[in-house]
Amino acid sequence: EKGKVMVLGTVRGLVSEIEKVNTVYDSFRPDAIAISVSEEGLQAMKEHLDSLEKKNVELKENVDMEGAGGLEKDGELDGNADEEETVGLDNIEEEYYVRILSQWGEVKKPPPCFARAWELAGANDLPIHAIDFNDVEYTDVYCHHINGVEWLKQASGQRSLARKKFEAKTPEEFVVEWDYFINRTRGLKAIENSRVKKMAKEINELSKKFDRVLAVIELERRDEVISELEASGCKLA
Repeated sequence: EKGKVMVLGTVRGLVSEIEKVNTVYDSFRPDAIAISVSEEGLQAMKEHLDSLEKKNVELKENVDMEGAGGLEKDGELDGNADEEETVGLDNIEEEYYVRILSQWGEVKKPPPCFARAWELAGANDLPIHAIDFNDVEYTDVYCHHINGVEWLKQASGQRSLARKKFEAKTPEEFVVEWDYFINRTRGLKAIENSRVKKMAKEINELSKKFDRVLAVIELERRDEVISELEASGCKLA
């Protein structure tokens, strides 16, 4: 018999989403957590967060030994680990995404919604699973759906970002509008549809092993994933 699944849609990057993850975790009390990142992405996030924790411990030890001299004027530690989480802009799309999303609050990388899920799993000795395509799988899917014409359309879409006016009034509205604009070509839509099916399949498999599964995914894919899970007979909380 399958366990229950709670699908939580979150806004990637927005720090305030941490509270949403905390609230749903406390009310649902899962015995396993799934997040919509790749295996490689989960490993990289673990290493990044572990390094931040180690740095904070070292800074605290230095402050304990040196006293107030190890503090900045505003009371924060020198070289505060938060600085290490400032978003790195890998491409044009990410630059614009961060710039616009920042209207509604602080934005960090790795996405705080996923980082918090990882922290909760570790603090409560729960398994955490990456449910998105791994790098090899994604490359295969991308090459299957993106030909030369699609690639040119994608490049053109990136250039048109500078002229795009988004009408969203909330971060939730923005990520949906952003997704519609960025993934508007047939090939990119097909890739996202493949991701939805992959994530739903992984969640469904987890529901056969655990009684209560919390899946933290990007908000713009939530409804589609839920539809796939419902079609597979998954028990949704």
